[in-house]
Amino acid sequence: MTPSLDSYRPTWAEIDLDALAHNLAAVRRRVGTRPVLAVVKADAYGHGAVGVARALVSEGVERLGVAIPEEGVELRRAGIGAPILVLGGFAPAQAELLLRHDLVPALYRPDQVEALSRAAEKRGGAADAHLKVDTGMGRLGVPASDVPAFAAILESASGHVRVTGAFSHLAVADDPTDPFTHRQIDLFQEAIAVLRARGLAADEIHLANSAAIMDHPPAWLTLVRPGIALYGYPPSPKVTPLAVRPVLSLKTRIIYMKEILPGASLGYGRTFVAQRPVRVASLPLGYDDGLPRLASNRGYILVRGRRAPIVGRVSMDLTTVDVSDVPGAVLGDEATVIGASGAESLGADRVASWAETISWDILCGIGSRVPRVYVRGADRDIVSRFDLI
Repeated sequence: MTPSLDSYRPTWAEIDLDALAHNLAAVRRRVGTRPVLAVVKADAYGHGAVGVARALVSEGVERLGVAIPEEGVELRRAGIGAPILVLGGFAPAQAELLLRHDLVPALYRPDQVEALSRAAEKRGGAADAHLKVDTGMGRLGVPASDVPAFAAILESASGHVRVTGAFSHLAVADDPTDPFTHRQIDLFQEAIAVLRARGLAADEIHLANSAAIMDHPPAWLTLVRPGIALYGYPPSPKVTPLAVRPVLSLKTRIIYMKEILPGASLGYGRTFVAQRPVRVASLPLGYDDGLPRLASNRGYILVRGRRAPIVGRVSMDLTTVDVSDVPGAVLGDEATVIGASGAESLGADRVASWAETISWDILCGIGSRVPRVYVRGADRDIVSRFDLI
């Protein structure tokens, strides 16, 4: 029996697993035989980490990347056995948790090395880890100039900590003309040379995010680390296009309709006042569901293949749109926030432009109360935090 959304509020996100597989294949065509570490942090960029990770592993992805240990634990508890790298590192108190769930952490602080070594020794073994090097992003990582001193710390813990990889993060790879990326690549290679000179066999060397996969082959190294490209969006308009397509569609339905007269207002702050008679449709979706408040009075939703302007402020749970120019719009009609409707399409990048932000922000902002519907061919699987069956 095909799963039904009838028990849920009529707002949902569709995750096209065939598109996800297509995007992974596009990455592989670009980088050849190099292994892929697929980034599924932040709930797989709002797509649902467990569902996406399962699909990617079934397509042969060699490794997964998360931001925090808790995200890795979630995948392990869902039965996902692929190697998982915790890109953001860990609090020292989480060392035993990492080992218990076979998670590989990033290291960039001496107390992390000490905690991981102590936890591994207590278990009578050794823990794998990747060194995070800061080559210019400036957020986390051992500064490239400090790698020799940090390598000595790693060497002293080598009985219980195995440095199996190293990585860094490119700051401006989405601008192929910026020479800073080449400087970062050179600094990272120097850091790797230091590790190898000390006998630290960091074999998994990775630097290439989605933008670098598209435009910086010298950054591909021994594996690549795609994120946004897997979900179907370019990192910027400047990169060389990769043949990917959006994986997620965000949809809802009209739950109320009315006509308002000139002078009538809508929403908080009365930011929309009708200048003419307006046919208004109310949608059960708001900024908790992925439509940013900054889209108020400047964006639109697709209804019956037509653009229905957002009128009034987007609120937490509800949005009102003008369907005066949508012939035949009726109660229950599907409304597309992200995705295709007729000949029209609306991407997360366009929604992001209304909110003066980026597509990552829009995708990650789709709240947990929105059911994810995973679609592969004719198969559909509904995942919701609410157990209504």
